[in-house]
Amino acid sequence: MKYIRKICGLIIAVVFVAALIIGLGVIFSVKNVNVTLESYTYNAETMTDEQREEVAQELGGVKEKLLGKYRGTIMGFVKEEEAADCLDGSRYVFVGMEKHYPCTLEITIKERREVFAVALGEGLYDTYDVSGKKLRSGVMAEEAVNNLDGEPNVYVVKTPSAVPTDGDMLEVASVAAAFSEAFGGLRPVVESIAVNTVYDINVPRTDMQFTLRCGIAVYIEDYQVLTGAKIGKAFTAFSALGGVEKMSGRIHVLEKDGQLIAERIPDLPE
Repeated sequence: MKYIRKICGLIIAVVFVAALIIGLGVIFSVKNVNVTLESYTYNAETMTDEQREEVAQELGGVKEKLLGKYRGTIMGFVKEEEAADCLDGSRYVFVGMEKHYPCTLEITIKERREVFAVALGEGLYDTYDVSGKKLRSGVMAEEAVNNLDGEPNVYVVKTPSAVPTDGDMLEVASVAAAFSEAFGGLRPVVESIAVNTVYDINVPRTDMQFTLRCGIAVYIEDYQVLTGAKIGKAFTAFSALGGVEKMSGRIHVLEKDGQLIAERIPDLPE
């Protein structure tokens, strides 16, 4: 009898602990997801009713996708990187997440910022966000503009004549981010970016040229080496120019004998 009572007591304790765990799991599992949008396209004060409805539908779709993935999941097991994956391929990127116990996730997302345009031929373009990920495919020239202000995006080309790939655009975006930091902006400053494959004594080298809206170009030789230092050197040279000098020619940046050189090369006379 003594052993039976001990066994019964143990069984009761196990059942109690299991019930407690299940109960806590139910209490602290995801039941609600709230989504906050940081938008570049819409202004909360000037949005039309049609735009408000469009945003509500989009946020509702994101919310349902997140709920479908996490409903019933214990709050502590929800990871930010997994939540970010739910937005992959959409027009939004993940900003952050807060857990409001016992059962609500507060998700903040923002609209992907459109920055680059790639010509496909026949008047069609692909557009890419600031990180180099594709946003829209095959849009007409009049549509290949930035929703922020209706101005053209930064056009990207590749030579010898070719259409930049999605992989190329990720690299372009990375270098452009360093350029933007040094020059204080990208779209307001840069009109186009060209990725050039050059053969120096039959050895391929990849250069990158930023054509600025003021007229001058910044040509970075072998941009994959000392990228940040070369861009910084270019900005120093650019800052030293007079107003008229910034309207034409190019600043050529290269490494020679272990030193970085940046010189302005005037346009050839016509």
